[in-house]
Amino acid sequence: MTTKLFAQSNRASLREVVELTDSWSETPTAGVTRSRRFTNSTISTTKSTAVSDEIRDDRMVSSIIETAASSAGDISWEFSAGNTDLDLQRVLMGTWSRPMTFDFWRGTIVAITADNTITIAGQDVTGYITTGRRGKLSGFINPANNRYVEISAAAFTNGNTILTVTDADLVVEGGTVYTTYADANDVIIRNSTAVSFGGSTITAVGLFSAAIAAKQLVMGQKIFVEGLGYESGTVTFATAVANDTITISDGINTFTFEAEVAEGDGTSATNIVFDLGATDAEAIANFANAVNAMRPSGELNVKVVVNGLVATITNLNKTGGSLTSSDVTALAVTPLAGGTTDGGVYTVAGLSNDTIVVDRALPTLAAGNRITIKGSILRNPSRSTDIIAQSMTLETGYNDVSQYFVTQGVRAGGYTLDIASGAIIKGTTTTMAAKTSRQNASMLGNEMSYTVLDAAATEGISATANVGALLINGTEASTALKSITLKIDGSLREQQAVGSKFPVGIAEGRLNITGTVEAYFADGSNFDAFINHDTVSLAFPMIDHDQNTYWLTVPSFKIISDPINPGGNDQDVMEKLDFTAFRDTATQCMLQVDRFSSTAPVTF
Repeated sequence: MTTKLFAQSNRASLREVVELTDSWSETPTAGVTRSRRFTNSTISTTKSTAVSDEIRDDRMVSSIIETAASSAGDISWEFSAGNTDLDLQRVLMGTWSRPMTFDFWRGTIVAITADNTITIAGQDVTGYITTGRRGKLSGFINPANNRYVEISAAAFTNGNTILTVTDADLVVEGGTVYTTYADANDVIIRNSTAVSFGGSTITAVGLFSAAIAAKQLVMGQKIFVEGLGYESGTVTFATAVANDTITISDGINTFTFEAEVAEGDGTSATNIVFDLGATDAEAIANFANAVNAMRPSGELNVKVVVNGLVATITNLNKTGGSLTSSDVTALAVTPLAGGTTDGGVYTVAGLSNDTIVVDRALPTLAAGNRITIKGSILRNPSRSTDIIAQSMTLETGYNDVSQYFVTQGVRAGGYTLDIASGAIIKGTTTTMAAKTSRQNASMLGNEMSYTVLDAAATEGISATANVGALLINGTEASTALKSITLKIDGSLREQQAVGSKFPVGIAEGRLNITGTVEAYFADGSNFDAFINHDTVSLAFPMIDHDQNTYWLTVPSFKIISDPINPGGNDQDVMEKLDFTAFRDTATQCMLQVDRFSSTAPVTF
């Protein structure tokens, strides 16, 4: 008996390709297709029919007449960095200020093989790489290798991907389980030594003009500033001897490093030993290597950079660390100092070609340090000429039975984000499309026609561990929250026409942004804002395991309802705030999303 093969949901796939903005419902014949991560899809074709009203003397229906057909449905997903960014862009009909995919490669396959070369062994990843974009190296022992780079060339050679960067001072270092290359094209200013800080102003003559002209820096945007706020100290080596120790704390973990002359002569089994070598220069180099080797695994979050016989220790946790030695004559110590608890994310309050004014004070810092400024912003456009209707062709594949449904002209008409305590952050993209056809082989997975790529492999985000403080009117909310729901509705509608079975177009309607915040009732501030019809703002961050970060901001909304009632015995009293957003006069938008590639510190 022949076994009949039936389709299984865990063999299903979704793959998309972006359609040209002036060619709605036309699938490009070449380009890049990417798989989509999803938990459920209801995209399907429906058909409208009418029963004939003809009268027959045999009492039968004379015919069923087809009147229209359309395709639509929801794609449900778990939120992860990069995987619904295009959906957000499509439903808001705007454009991210800097393109970024969050693709990354990690492990022993990632190595520095020349002073300007990164090798990703055994894989062809050139399809993911765009020349001129920025990336981030991390997880290397040598501090000079953990930095932001710019790709000047990418090639697949002898089974390996070779990335050439514009810098020429990387240090050759093999890969480990921690070494990583990640897309970081949100970098606007990279490794600049021209930037200084004073008060709430970032200054560099003429440095910001290009970014302002390209609208990559705008008022009200959030930026991430890398390279300031870290406490540091020094250890100067002068005739160090066996059993001298240096103790370093990053504020969380503490380790003691002990000099040894020969293998095994350390006095404490709990200390980390380093070889004195033949000279103090060798000793300080061995000490630096021993400390830096602990950073990639997260054991000790510090970096050591050597200049002559002086080792500068920087606490990458910014504050709370300490530095001591057992021999202040041979190992002279300057304690850790100069750190600040200020976060790296700031809001732009003023802009010129030479300055960025931010929303709070910055640590004072003279020019000469390496400073990186990152930002990628998406808003619903404030000018009608900037509103861009965007669509994709989406292929639903049932790979075990070789059946593929290609839906063209797919537009995102809605985007819902559900953040609930104790759960993974989930959401739904609501779509409306032109038409669907069935095929016996994958079209978008055909490597002869397209560059076929996977979805970004970033980790999912939970509402409990990965959502930061909710800001109401710029101040941390005074009560704990149980859930947040945000709904974006683009009010799309099909445009049917005589002579066409499927819609001839999909029109955009009014943008509606609503939401619900469920909070534990603690005070009357929210209720007062509801009664007084105050304008309120809301902002909160979502941060994954690798510190990829999103900030969602609803700059102006009104609380529409705020019922507060005792539900019964043994229950918490909750207030459920329903809100509706409207145009904010300062940012000229209803929703702002800022995203950042990993904000974990670099060591270069």
